[in-house]
Amino acid sequence: MKKVLLTLLAIPLMLSASDLIIKTGELSVDETINKIEKIVESKAKVGLGVFTIIDHKKGADKVKMELSDTKVIVFGNPNLGTKLMQKDPLVALELPMKVLVYADGNETKIVYRDPQSWRESFDLKDCKVIDKMSKAMDGITTAASKK
Repeated sequence: MKKVLLTLLAIPLMLSASDLIIKTGELSVDETINKIEKIVESKAKVGLGVFTIIDHKKGADKVKMELSDTKVIVFGNPNLGTKLMQKDPLVALELPMKVLVYADGNETKIVYRDPQSWRESFDLKDCKVIDKMSKAMDGITTAASKK
């Protein structure tokens, strides 16, 4: 009975994590974040820009807690994001785009939420902008994962 209950409790967690894309990077957390930032800034002509970088380890250090190197870079293209929000304002909960980069032992992990999952979560089933965003996220994170 306990096993069945635990399995049932885990199902929502599995479903919510299934839209995460996880890659292993060849660079450190800082190098990966810097590379993502440079890639995004190189696309400024098409409207892409970095909004902020959140350093979770720095926050943990302030409260004297341990945390491996963990950063989130927040970036986006207001032209594309606005088009999505015009179709369904709730997608603003996912925007701007975010990439988590963290140290996992000797590895660097690069994680982001797959924009394709938004088709079902929001009223965006036939939205072609999502395909553009998915392709961009894959390209940026793949390039940032390599030396």
